Amino acid sequence: MNVESTQPSQLQLALNAFLNTMTLEEAYQVIQQHPILLTDQADLFFSSIISSARKQGHEETAMALDERRDFIRSVRQELAENESHH
Repeated sequence: MNVESTQPSQLQLALNAFLNTMTLEEAYQVIQQHPILLTDQADLFFSSIISSARKQGHEETAMALDERRDFIRSVRQELAENESHH
């Protein structure tokens, strides 16, 4: 699944790479390669894709995206906790 735009931004390219992963290990590697995925901007972008998928009646896509967004959020949480322990 690809996010469409005439001029793909770094965020969109990172998001496409992330959405095309098959395993959590791959997804985690993409997040490490593209730290932009851990930004609030990425989270908002995810939210907008999820709501437009729902509006278009693509509930399965929305649910899959929701799971991916939760995964990114859990990675963000983990990193935040690791940083606060240092």
